[in-house]
Amino acid sequence: MPFRGYRDRLLSPRGRRTYGFVLLNAMFHSGVFTWLGLYFEQRYGLGPVGVGLALLGYGIPGFLLGPVIGRIADRRGRGRLLPAGLFLGAFAAAALTLDAPLLLAAVAVTVLSLGYDMTQPLLAGIVTALGSQRPGQAMGLNVCLLFTGFGLGSLLFGGLLRFEFGAALALFAAAELALAVAAFRLFRSEIPQAQGDRP
Repeated sequence: MPFRGYRDRLLSPRGRRTYGFVLLNAMFHSGVFTWLGLYFEQRYGLGPVGVGLALLGYGIPGFLLGPVIGRIADRRGRGRLLPAGLFLGAFAAAALTLDAPLLLAAVAVTVLSLGYDMTQPLLAGIVTALGSQRPGQAMGLNVCLLFTGFGLGSLLFGGLLRFEFGAALALFAAAELALAVAAFRLFRSEIPQAQGDRP
């Protein structure tokens, strides 16, 4: 029965924390990124082309640094990079609350992307290890929670916009920062042993 496999993964401590972080981190990134077009339009008066250029940096870290992030994760362990990526996401969202020049806001968007690239792919790597017997099922649950998080995050952030962008960004940044702090303890087992073995 497929539901038994899902249940077994969600009942294991490693599976529960990994899938939980997949959902919550997806909510954070989708909530912030979905509304960035409106953010740049309202705060900086940008039109469609300007918004597109301001968001262009979101794809750069994954393109340039993806292999580097992967090699560092192999050597140092996911448990070290995950908290750092969560912290970078929180830092980027907090930076967007400031009355900063447009260029710095665009840099914050790039840092936000780097935070995503240092978290969700590494979480997917843990999911792959969890699903060694049924990798398709493990990844299917990952994708389901990822896109559910995308939708929920966008809805939640949109609801918070009645308090304006600064408050919504600050709340999302605080939640991501709390995830970063929790990840230091919860993902300690994802750090290789002294011999360099993967967890």
